[in-house]
Amino acid sequence: VTELGDKTFFIAAVMAMRNSRMVVYLGALGALAAMTVLSTVIGYALPLLLPKLYTHYASIAMFAFFGVRLLLDAKELYAQKEVKKNEELKEVEEELGVKMDEDDVKDPEANPG
Repeated sequence: VTELGDKTFFIAAVMAMRNSRMVVYLGALGALAAMTVLSTVIGYALPLLLPKLYTHYASIAMFAFFGVRLLLDAKELYAQKEVKKNEELKEVEEELGVKMDEDDVKDPEANPG
């Protein structure tokens, strides 16, 4: 649920509107599997290569850094009076080089990829 509004979700949604849904689904599933395998291998190998003390303090530092960063981002978001709803979607459209019309969003079947 926490990943629902991230950039990857929007990219997959836009690509599914423009391309075959099965191809996009299999690509996203493959990317998730690859990231899971890489994370597992690194998570297993890194503590074997570095002393436990270093990995212990590195994990504490990264947890603190990203926690503070998340809190600061939340504070900044809360302080803003007007948040643009479609900023991330526009950013994804620019990265993919597509422009979504309101009709495409309402009826994705009208423009099959």
